[in-house]
Amino acid sequence: MKKFLTALLAIPTTLPLAAVAEPPEHPVFAQGSIGVMTIQDENARWGEISDRGVDIDFANLAVIGAEWEFPFHTGWVHWGISPGGSIGWESGDTTFSGGFTGGNGGTLEVELENEFFIAEVHLGGFVRGRLNERITTYAAAGPALVYAEHRVQGENITRSPEPWPADAVLVGDEEASAINIGYYARAGIDFEIRRDQHMGFSLRYSASELDFDDTIGTVDVEGTQLLFTYSTRY
Repeated sequence: MKKFLTALLAIPTTLPLAAVAEPPEHPVFAQGSIGVMTIQDENARWGEISDRGVDIDFANLAVIGAEWEFPFHTGWVHWGISPGGSIGWESGDTTFSGGFTGGNGGTLEVELENEFFIAEVHLGGFVRGRLNERITTYAAAGPALVYAEHRVQGENITRSPEPWPADAVLVGDEEASAINIGYYARAGIDFEIRRDQHMGFSLRYSASELDFDDTIGTVDVEGTQLLFTYSTRY
């Protein structure tokens, strides 16, 4: 995935000079997006359900976002700064797999009603270039400030070993939040549908280390977003 993003990031800088177009009348670019975020499965520590690592299988998140592009240079390739942000949320079953060692050892697998919310603001650099009169491709990357909340409801445990391990504690309702600095990279393609209006697709990657001290502990939250975009100049 990272290699694929690297290739996409390189596209705008390799466009032929034949693709030169007149600078846009309205250079500031605003883009809204909606799509799905897939978070990589993680391993964490959660003492209430396991005395060793807990494997977490995250569900997909719905995500919406917005980006702006303020060019420092316009021409056959634009480049400048790109502030933006996004929010993602998920409410459903997430599988946590762990276990307890010793006389009551075994594998413990539970599904908890899981709510996960993540918000991000970022400021990066961008580059955008034309493939032809109606198609542009772009890339951006930079640091991001990430905030997330994680909630679980223990009464929705659906599977456990029989009998329940003597040293296991039934998970109650828990809630934790975290904030940290991470980074992001995005790349995509836009198709002009009418003057100064575009529709397209974008692929976005983000990563940050977040500490949910009352639930799953410290995890690397790495996610890939597949987005449908609408953009306009003003």
